Amino acid sequence: MSSRKKLIDGVSPDPSLYNSDLAPVEGKNKNWTWWNFSALWMGIVANIVAWEVAANLIAAGMSFWQALACVSTAYFIAFIAILLNSFSGAKYGVPFPVLIRASFGTKGSQVPVFLRAGLGVFWFGVHMYISSMAVNVILSSTFQGWANLGEINILGLGLNEFLALAFSFIIHAYVIKNGMGRIRRFEGWAGPVIMIVSIGLVIWALNSTGGMGNITSTPSTLSGTEFWSTFFIGMTALLGTVATLMLNIADITKHSRTQKDHIIGQGIGMPIMFILFSIMALITTFGTMSVYGEPITNPIYILAEFDNPIIVIVGAAAIFIATLSTNIATNAIAVGYDLTNLLPKKLNFQKSGFIALIIGVISAPWLWYEEGGAMDVVLGAIGSTMAPVLGIMLVDFFIIRRFEYNLSNLYRHDGVYGGWNKESFIAFGLGIFAAFIGLFIPQLSYLYDFNWFIGVGVAAITYTVIMWPKRGKIVKNETIRSGNVLEKEETV
Repeated sequence: MSSRKKLIDGVSPDPSLYNSDLAPVEGKNKNWTWWNFSALWMGIVANIVAWEVAANLIAAGMSFWQALACVSTAYFIAFIAILLNSFSGAKYGVPFPVLIRASFGTKGSQVPVFLRAGLGVFWFGVHMYISSMAVNVILSSTFQGWANLGEINILGLGLNEFLALAFSFIIHAYVIKNGMGRIRRFEGWAGPVIMIVSIGLVIWALNSTGGMGNITSTPSTLSGTEFWSTFFIGMTALLGTVATLMLNIADITKHSRTQKDHIIGQGIGMPIMFILFSIMALITTFGTMSVYGEPITNPIYILAEFDNPIIVIVGAAAIFIATLSTNIATNAIAVGYDLTNLLPKKLNFQKSGFIALIIGVISAPWLWYEEGGAMDVVLGAIGSTMAPVLGIMLVDFFIIRRFEYNLSNLYRHDGVYGGWNKESFIAFGLGIFAAFIGLFIPQLSYLYDFNWFIGVGVAAITYTVIMWPKRGKIVKNETIRSGNVLEKEETV
């Protein structure tokens, strides 16, 4: 983790802002192709939380077409935001904790990075717990009497669940230890496996319901204000599943060979696969309603209902792989870079990943995850917190900085981004306040249905208004080429 590496024109970075994990990726190390991004997104898409949020739309009373419209709109918006925020990471080869310094300052950036890290650790624990559910189902189908271990309680878990969680912990630790190279190879096959299982569930559901015509003709039980409230709550929850990834997508796109590679790869892998996966969730949920008389939104529980142990074991194993894949590709990578940014002299990607692993378990997600309505509340809160940061980042890069950052200054406290940018904190504070106001003032509770949109919009508009007078003062004094890095000096 050398802190003496020279970045541009012989200028050494500040040791408190730099280590090898935060350094710009250049040359042969920028080797991710469009296929790598497509495969990555296939693994990210195939996650239980996204499945359950989509399935809950049916459980809430939406028709198939209403739920599909909600899902498609939410993920199209998410795709546009992710694509826009991918650009700077691919251009400069640096992760989110470095890029955010431009808009919040080298010292001020620690605030949003800390918040992102905290949410990443939280989600890391949730997905690790979900993967342990799959492990528990596998062991229950393999060993007679395994379920009886649940009579022994340990920290709110049955002994069988505790042992399954311990197994999931060990596997996560192994993958983290092997770093980004292992993650890329792992993602190449993890996504397709879960898609095969999902297709199997869809075939079962279609046979159970009598065909797609019966599913699409099932009427909605919602109308008027109730429908639109459910629609936007659903959209907010769906956006919440990728809200943190919208911020730290540069942690991944910094490896892109070209802008074209990540655009094509993400275009194939993100919106198309998310919508396809959600359609599978919707169809399968209708199948559970037909067979069991009630919607079962968790595919792990659906598999557990099958009598054939081979189907249960293979299906649950695929879900375990997909959940592990999602956790590593989204939360582990983000937390790895975020915590490293906070203490670059002491932490690296692997150490940060292990911290997330430990704190994720301590957060005890099993105590709340399956409580009715808790998921939508949590996802809404995540969206409300992250949305203002996204709005500020996009405005800063595309409007205020005009597509240009001073790369060397991102690693210097005495550069143009040094210290704290109070304007970004004003915008962030107003964005957070506006996004959460409906949660705390009963008369404005309807606004919380739109919290993500309000958070992004208020923060973006506020930041634009405050920074616009200074935009014209950004002067490009000199262009210096050093190796593969182009530096433009700016003065605000």
